[in-house]
Amino acid sequence: MTILHRIWILLALFAVLTVPLGPAVAMEKRGYKSAVKQADFAEVLQDVKDAIVNRGLVIDYVGHVDTMLERTSETVGSVTEKGVKSPFIAAKYVQFCSAKLTHDAVSANPYNIAVCPYVVFVFEERSMPGQVVVGYRRFIPGPSKLTRKAFGKIDALLSEIIAEATE
Repeated sequence: MTILHRIWILLALFAVLTVPLGPAVAMEKRGYKSAVKQADFAEVLQDVKDAIVNRGLVIDYVGHVDTMLERTSETVGSVTEKGVKSPFIAAKYVQFCSAKLTHDAVSANPYNIAVCPYVVFVFEERSMPGQVVVGYRRFIPGPSKLTRKAFGKIDALLSEIIAEATE
């Protein structure tokens, strides 16, 4: 067995052993982090909003991905054979920012403006009714220690929000 195979086995084992048990299941995939909760979509969406506002942050916008997909599916030709216009029962995103954390990020590198606003997505798939997914995009910090530190704080904030919303 090569070293690469051993590393993959250890990573897989670590991933399995670190998944929390209970009503919410955390998932970390390339590019995003999410958690799943068996609950009503509207309740989970409200829990996300509450988790943001309770930290003293202001919600800028709630996007309605589900409505947009339904409205535009025929125009772009994405209606399925079953006539479904979207894979979602419901899908929204909540947009907000932290002034302090964004100041830290752009002070480290002005191009870090790309991370603001922060977005937390919430969706329920037609194929898995009752399972609500809450997550966010992960940021790629690059080589700067200051950027890595700033992005780490933003990542921690977003991770806390999805954890609280999916308790």
